[in-house]
Amino acid sequence: MDDLIGEIGRGFLRGIGYILAEIFFGTICYWIGWPICKLITLGRYPSPKQTVYLDSYNGNSHGFWCSATGLVVIVIAGLFAARQF
Repeated sequence: MDDLIGEIGRGFLRGIGYILAEIFFGTICYWIGWPICKLITLGRYPSPKQTVYLDSYNGNSHGFWCSATGLVVIVIAGLFAARQF
């Protein structure tokens, strides 16, 4: 019985972790990285057809690069705030 409860708890925590990661990376990082990608590419990337929404985001989307750019900006800002630069 303890094993069953442990597995249910682990599954629940994995689900919560997945949702938080999806919201953080797929939404917050995307919208932080989007204007930076637009600025660097002089407005060519991402095109309006490549806009990522929560229900259509997947790891193979072109919006991945905007999300990755946003993540890098957040990490650099965190390091700067912690006076590591």
